[in-house]
Amino acid sequence: MPDRESLARAPVSVVIPACNEAGAIARVVREAREALITPERPPELVEVIVVDDGSTDATADEAERAGARVIRHEGNLGYGAALKTGIRAATHEIIVTTDGDGTYPASVMEQLVRELERSDMAVGARIGRDVNIPIERRPAKWLLTKIAVYLTEKPIPDLNSGLRAFRRADVLQFIKLCPSGFSFSTTITLAYLCNDMVVHYLPIDYHPRTGHSKIRPLRDTKNTLVTIIRCIVLFNPMRVFVPLALIMFVIAALVAIFIRDSQGNILDGTITILVLGGVQMIMLGFLADAIARLR
Repeated sequence: MPDRESLARAPVSVVIPACNEAGAIARVVREAREALITPERPPELVEVIVVDDGSTDATADEAERAGARVIRHEGNLGYGAALKTGIRAATHEIIVTTDGDGTYPASVMEQLVRELERSDMAVGARIGRDVNIPIERRPAKWLLTKIAVYLTEKPIPDLNSGLRAFRRADVLQFIKLCPSGFSFSTTITLAYLCNDMVVHYLPIDYHPRTGHSKIRPLRDTKNTLVTIIRCIVLFNPMRVFVPLALIMFVIAALVAIFIRDSQGNILDGTITILVLGGVQMIMLGFLADAIARLR
């Protein structure tokens, strides 16, 4: 990995997905540049890319006036699609991502870049003193994080933070797996962790957003849950299939006990189906695990 001095001088591309963020985008661009332009890293080595994801307001114009390079999507393709466009278009190897709504503190970007000295990805974890995550989103966020921690067997302070730093070559290995919606951040976190890459977390504050949120809680929670399961089936499938098999075996045992006590025998088709289903789950797990290891 690069040493501290080389990271201090390393060129950095900042990728900011934005849709109708005219009220905050100029400030976000300016703060990103101010955070990363240092005596060791002159302005020409800091590139800020704003991907305008089908905005109907002045987001693109505000970003350009603030000094960003703007890439426009003709329509709204999604948060993940905007990130993928920006990452592919970046000209520097070190990439920092953040949101265009002013919620993430740009002041920690340089520290995140320096964290790459000892990690493959550095994430701003929203566990600081001033965290303004809407209350209605916290239960789903907690549940999804618990599921992800169980499936990956690794601590995850913040599953889907939008503020992170990584190397372009690393993320391009997984970019085809990443969805076009809000689950991009979740997918890339799980991809790194399941492939034994080092992810470091830096506690940060999370400010109230400027403008209106695009998150739809029910749909996005469902999509994130599906994404978590899909990633684990791809990278660590035994954590999914073995518990399912055990559940089926336990249900079969409970049914057998109930039938024995009520009817005096355990010859029941339900038990056979459950046991065979459990065996099939284990076999599918081994097959998926073999494919994952080959990949």
